[in-house]
Amino acid sequence: NLKNDENIVGEYCGTGMHGGVIYLRGDVEDYKLGKEVIKEKIDDKDYAFIQKYVENFCQYFDYDFQKIMNHSFVKLHPIGKRPYGNMYA
Repeated sequence: NLKNDENIVGEYCGTGMHGGVIYLRGDVEDYKLGKEVIKEKIDDKDYAFIQKYVENFCQYFDYDFQKIMNHSFVKLHPIGKRPYGNMYA
């Protein structure tokens, strides 16, 4: 979504997440995050990872790479390795 006037996610984004990472173009308000995830700024390694896939996407769909990459990104990942571990024996 190249429009800045629309919400990128709804409420409880990342709920149930117990591994991996979610990259979002733009920002998400903390109140919209599931309690299992934390939001961080991306680092250079994340940027390179995102750039690789955005380049591929732009070539395939004939999008302007700079229009996508000229915005900030955030990273969501689980707070712990087993957020529901205390629920199991």
